[in-house]
Amino acid sequence: MGFFKVLHFLSLDVVLGAVVMHAMFYHFFIGLWPMWEYGTLLGISVFLIYGIDRQIDNHKTQSYDALHAFHAQYRTILSAVFFVLAAINIYLLTRVGVGVVFLGVCLLLVLVGYWYAWVARLFDQFWGVKEVLTAGLYSAGIFLPTAVGLENDRLLFVMWFTVFLLALSNLWLFTWISEGGKRNYVHVLMLLISGLIIGLIAIGINILILSILIMIWGIHAWIYYFRAQMQMRYLGDLAFASPLIYILCQY
Repeated sequence: MGFFKVLHFLSLDVVLGAVVMHAMFYHFFIGLWPMWEYGTLLGISVFLIYGIDRQIDNHKTQSYDALHAFHAQYRTILSAVFFVLAAINIYLLTRVGVGVVFLGVCLLLVLVGYWYAWVARLFDQFWGVKEVLTAGLYSAGIFLPTAVGLENDRLLFVMWFTVFLLALSNLWLFTWISEGGKRNYVHVLMLLISGLIIGLIAIGINILILSILIMIWGIHAWIYYFRAQMQMRYLGDLAFASPLIYILCQY
């Protein structure tokens, strides 16, 4: 099995995207680079969430694709890794502020409820609801430390909402490609994001931030309109690592 395929199966491309997205927005709003503990907490949390999601998938249904087969084959090893990483995250929580811990615990409770609803098949009758919650948790984790340090900022909410919609477009797009269903949802979402980007241009958002958001949306729009194939999931997930451009431009 190829090295990059393993990285994708472990969702490390998603982890990278979350960490660099967090660093970019924290630096943009706060003016400083975030503590390493924040990025480590976020990266481990995203890895655990996606990994446990795969195991829940395998518990609910027979594995049919290579990704889920990989997680089924290495379930024992991955479970041990999950346990160690969870212990590291508990330790890291002792090194950050009370505000981050409180909001992190709130997100954890929401996540537990999300997993329960999923196992109980409460999402089965509503196409796309699971992906809405996943995108919400993902984007909330990215902005959590920034929100603690910068309260009641309208632009922060706009940026969170934009990232939420971009994450949702990625999830809905590939859910539609793999399972079928509500293509009109994906179409409307793509148009909504384009309108939001036009709004960001109108208010004069930082050009580098804007360019990165447009790049992420553009990659998913290109996949949707021209290359609607599951093989493009690598590119769709890696699009969220584009904030590396922002980070490199600061040095």
